[in-house]
Amino acid sequence: MNTGLVLIVLSAILWGTAGVSAKYLINMYSLSALTIGAMRLLIASPILLTISKIQLKEKIKIDRKHYALFVIYGITVATYQIAYFMAVKRIMVSVATLIALCTAPIFVAILSRIFLKEKMRTSVIIALVISIVGTSLIIGLTDNQILPGTSYWGYILALGAGLSYAIYTLCGKELIVYYPSTKVISITFSLGAVLMLPFAQIPGNLSWNAWAMLLYLGTVPTAFAYIIFTQGLKKSSATKASIATLFEPLTSTALSILLIGDKFKESQLLGALLLSLALFLLVLGDYFELMGSRLKILVRKINVKSTSHHSD
Repeated sequence: MNTGLVLIVLSAILWGTAGVSAKYLINMYSLSALTIGAMRLLIASPILLTISKIQLKEKIKIDRKHYALFVIYGITVATYQIAYFMAVKRIMVSVATLIALCTAPIFVAILSRIFLKEKMRTSVIIALVISIVGTSLIIGLTDNQILPGTSYWGYILALGAGLSYAIYTLCGKELIVYYPSTKVISITFSLGAVLMLPFAQIPGNLSWNAWAMLLYLGTVPTAFAYIIFTQGLKKSSATKASIATLFEPLTSTALSILLIGDKFKESQLLGALLLSLALFLLVLGDYFELMGSRLKILVRKINVKSTSHHSD
């Protein structure tokens, strides 16, 4: 594997540790999901701003027409933290992560169709159907046993996290065309941190172990992971990057089973496999689309050469 792919895989693995870290803080120190999400951004924000300032020697001016995208990105970064960590509190870390991450690309495809008028590929439609079935199996709709109370809301929150992830992904795709990725991330995460500030209610007697875990959450799977991810993207193709990020739900699921003791029912395990399959199909669809585009370019070049040869 090239250096870029290694960096992307490493960042995905680090992202996968965030849910287990949050669950530990919730169970051991009774920290609220809102506090954990707020502290994650508040710790990561100054690190990202510093790195951005070091990397970008010249001051980059933000065009007014992009203000709304930056604001939406910042808001959805904050809502992702709220929804994801509140979901982790109510349901298994592995399930929350699978639902959030595996449905996010589906939301991206739907939103792109609605707002950007992009054509929905066959692979996306198939993945959409598979993800709906997979999510239904995980939640328990197929058994006519929709889990009541907090668990039920946990699934809805996980879907909300997936939607937030999708929205800021679309905003990010648009913004990085005009600005360096480190600039975009540092600004939007700082905006998210400001929005989360009212929720950062830290108990006065919080132990050093808890503080160490909060610092880890803000630095390693957030600031550091995003920095090495953006560096990895410079040295690897987008298709390889999308495949490598599959390591995030894999890591989260493995850690939640090994460290927390999460256990899947047979129907939930099938649902998890279907969600993973849906995500893989989306990645595969992107790969074939890229290969198709390259093949068309190659055919055009051959035709041009053939035409010029005959004319000679």
